[in-house]
Amino acid sequence: MENQHEPVQMNTDNERPVTRRYNKRGKRRGKYAYAAPLGVLISLLSIVGVVALIVTGVSAIRKATDTSVLKEEIYYFLEPALVYTLAPFDSAATTEQDAFLNAAAYRVMQAEQIRMLREEDEICIYPVDDNGRIAVPVEEITASYQVLFGDDALITHRSIEDSGLEYSDSDACYYVPFETVNSGYRPVIDYIKRRSSTYEVRIGFVPNTDIRLDEHGNEIDPTPDMAAHFQIYTLHRHKDDGTYHITACADE
Repeated sequence: MENQHEPVQMNTDNERPVTRRYNKRGKRRGKYAYAAPLGVLISLLSIVGVVALIVTGVSAIRKATDTSVLKEEIYYFLEPALVYTLAPFDSAATTEQDAFLNAAAYRVMQAEQIRMLREEDEICIYPVDDNGRIAVPVEEITASYQVLFGDDALITHRSIEDSGLEYSDSDACYYVPFETVNSGYRPVIDYIKRRSSTYEVRIGFVPNTDIRLDEHGNEIDPTPDMAAHFQIYTLHRHKDDGTYHITACADE
């Protein structure tokens, strides 16, 4: 029978056998000398890829669950209405409140105050009467009302003595107090739940007397757990321009 074993040669330097599988230094011969290092490199790259996917996934989840930007957007939209105490209602198309009209007028006044501050303009764009009130055209108040409560919102133009809002049919305007209103509460958004184009917003009202100061005398932002009472606002978001309007309000 033929010898099935590989021929063996002796290395005269160290007397180590040399075969087809092993070189003279005793290392196993391979067809691809860099296969092992390449495999290690590929493994490392795979690990890096997996880590990158995990980091990207975590970042995406955080962005998806982070509602801070949405809360800020909705807060500033609701702010004129939050200044006043809205009574619960199911539809602005069938309900009228003095608070609705006050909020619409306040929104116009607030926008003008902000414009003057940003542009460092001491001259108001509206005429000012002897009582320091601005004369806002009726159509602007109506437009502001519809921005807050929708195009179908029911509105009856009238004066509201308690807030100093005066309607003038002859002048076709509202005389609006040009001053910030202090409601006695600081509103804070607890949560926002979204269902398609409908947003349920839970608002907590923190008494101003409960607002704390830090060691530098700056106000510490209130939190929902400090609220004295809560209301649930239901908003509809328009698909065309992304704007909101209030469709309902409920007390807890």
